[in-house]
Amino acid sequence: MLIVGEGPVADALSPMLTTLGWGATTATTLADSEAAIPSADAVVVTSHHEDVDGPAIRAALASGTSYVGAMGSRRTQARRREWLLANGVAEADLGALHAPVGLDIGADEPGEIAVSILAEMIAERRGVGSAVASISDRDGAVHPDQEPGTAYCPGG
Repeated sequence: MLIVGEGPVADALSPMLTTLGWGATTATTLADSEAAIPSADAVVVTSHHEDVDGPAIRAALASGTSYVGAMGSRRTQARRREWLLANGVAEADLGALHAPVGLDIGADEPGEIAVSILAEMIAERRGVGSAVASISDRDGAVHPDQEPGTAYCPGG
């Protein structure tokens, strides 16, 4: 994952990515972001700097990155949307952007926000997208793709 920006949420994301076995690259400038995007399979923009955030999102969308998300308020998202549309991104391509990024789990603190971002990414990768619900609300096995009794519990 490429994290574009810095701050408490970016700081919380990096170690969580390592725990998941995913690599993390952080870039704070547009040049560094654009250089890293071709090797990223996910991009999360935490930057709110106008000279970085919109151009990095545009580059990630244009590269076909499988997951592109951006933090920010509704006002920040509206500003970015206007910039993206004015700078060559088609309306239809904006549907691939997760903005504001993350699942709505009531997250407020940086670590919680990082968890909500990663949860959304996992849901997208697993093909469940917006159909995410609590495991306790689901009928059937916790790990439906595994034979009963074969799931590994990392907690012991």
